[in-house]
Amino acid sequence: MDYMVLGSNIRKYRMTLGMRQEDLAEICGCSSSHIGQIENARGVPSLEMAVRISNALSVTVDQLLRADYENPEKVYLQEIAERIGKYPHRKKLQACESVMSYLDSLERFGG
Repeated sequence: MDYMVLGSNIRKYRMTLGMRQEDLAEICGCSSSHIGQIENARGVPSLEMAVRISNALSVTVDQLLRADYENPEKVYLQEIAERIGKYPHRKKLQACESVMSYLDSLERFGG
């Protein structure tokens, strides 16, 4: 396992959510210094902690462990479906209509 990749991915997803190390640590039930050590590959999380972190960041453990994917579009499609799935019915329809409209534009104008 590449702990540099793990730490980098945790930092990336945490920052994407606008979360501080302190925020993530509180959710995961550990200290912010422990999160910092994991992010800097100076600490190794237990499997339980890796699962807690992935849940707190709304990503899979696999997303934390992998440097890249052979088929990244599948990861994006899954993430999009999961995000849209959390919306109420009306917002799900709006999101789907927006995506379809965007795809129509791509196809019409050189996508």
